[in-house]
Amino acid sequence: MPQRTSMPSLEQNENLSFQSQFKLDKAYYRECFEESEANGLAVKPKYGLLVLLITLGLFAIYGLQEHYVGNFLILLAVVECVAFYYRKAWWVIRQSYSRAAGNIVEVSISKIGINTKATHAEFSYPFDDLDKLVETNRGFLVFHQNKPSYISKSGLNEGAIAFLSEQSQK
Repeated sequence: MPQRTSMPSLEQNENLSFQSQFKLDKAYYRECFEESEANGLAVKPKYGLLVLLITLGLFAIYGLQEHYVGNFLILLAVVECVAFYYRKAWWVIRQSYSRAAGNIVEVSISKIGINTKATHAEFSYPFDDLDKLVETNRGFLVFHQNKPSYISKSGLNEGAIAFLSEQSQK
């Protein structure tokens, strides 16, 4: 596994509060995509769209004698297949060029919930308001208002991981 350039600096105080920080880099985005995909958040191929494009393409070629339109529609179906095949690389590259890329994210975990703060965004996830908290092999998927977020275990100490694991069981 490649070394991340995250900067874990985790502290635990007597109030059961954990602080950590990590950098939003390509390695983090890859891990986020892989863990999300492994837990059923992957985009499924658009079979209906593919069948429709190929059917319309064949109809245009053989029924209407419009070879350019038919070939264009079939080519769109091929592009859709290629886009699905390379979806991870495409997603990671898009995230790497977003304004959030390269920022340091500060994570605070307390008995109340999870707070994240970065240069352009700040989020609060109270445990009472979470739809669910799912522990994965390398992190935690936090579902708040049916929108998933990912927190990697690599920047957390054993206490924070154990606390979040306990919360995910509830």
